[in-house]
Amino acid sequence: MRHHVEICSLRTTGRKLIRRASVVTSIVLSCVPLLQAYQNSLDGRALQEAYVLGQRNDQTTGDFLAPYLKEMTEGHSDLRVAEIEVLTPFAQVVDDSRKNTSGYTEEQANKKYQERGNTVIVSVTLMLPAAYPQPANGNGTTPPTTNAKPADDGGNTGAAPGGSSSPQTAGHPGEAQKPQGDVPVNANLQPENFWQKFQFNVKQNGKNIPSKSIHNRPIYSSATKGTPSVLDGAAVTIEFDAKDIASQEIDVEVTTPDGKTVSTTFDLKKLR
Repeated sequence: MRHHVEICSLRTTGRKLIRRASVVTSIVLSCVPLLQAYQNSLDGRALQEAYVLGQRNDQTTGDFLAPYLKEMTEGHSDLRVAEIEVLTPFAQVVDDSRKNTSGYTEEQANKKYQERGNTVIVSVTLMLPAAYPQPANGNGTTPPTTNAKPADDGGNTGAAPGGSSSPQTAGHPGEAQKPQGDVPVNANLQPENFWQKFQFNVKQNGKNIPSKSIHNRPIYSSATKGTPSVLDGAAVTIEFDAKDIASQEIDVEVTTPDGKTVSTTFDLKKLR
C-alpha cells in the first residue's frame, strides 16, 4: 500500500513538471518568431508576426534581420562592394515596421504590403574610399572634387540624388543587370552614374532571375563647416517578383568595371 501511494505521488509530481515545462515552452515560443522557410506571399498571420517583430525593434528584431545582410570584405582599388542585402516579403514588413515604431499601425503595414506586392529586394551598397576620382592630363587623377553636383538630366540615364535610374538600366528578363558601356575605373564619369559600370546578377541554380526594376540612390558624406558634402557611394536596389524565386539558395554577384566579381549566397530555406 505504501509503495502504491509513493508511485501515485511520483506520477502526480511528474504531471506537474510536464505542465510547467509546457507553460515555459509556450512562453518562449510566444517571444521568439517561429523559424520558417522563405514565403513568397504572406497571409494575415504572417503579416501580424512581421509587424509585431518590427515594432519590438530590440535585440530579437536585430537578430532576425542579421542573416539578411552581409558585409563584404573584398576591397578593390577605388571601388568597393561594401554590403549586400536580401529582403524577402516577410523581412520587408519587419524592416518597415522597425523603422516606423511611432504611431505605425498594423493596418498601415498591411496596406503598404498590399501596395508593394510580393517582391524580393536585393540591395547592393557601393562605397568609394574618397569622392570619385577625376582624370588629370589623361595620365592620372587629381584630388577628389569638393563639390559633388547632381548629374545633368539632359540625355543622362543616371539618377539625381534620391532618384531612380532610367528604365533603360533595368535590363531584360534573364539578362545581367548591366548598364550600357564598359569603362575603366578612372574614366571621366558623371559621379552619380559610376554604379552603372557594374554588373548585378542574381541567380538560382546558375540561372539569372529576371528583375522588375533597378534603382539608384547616391550616398553623400555629411557636410561640415570646412568640408562640403561629397559623393561617398551608391545604394543600388534591384526588385524581383517573389514568385520567380524558389525557397533555396540565391547567389548575388557584383562585377566591377575592371571585371572583378564579388559574390555571396543567401539560403532562403533558412530565411523567412
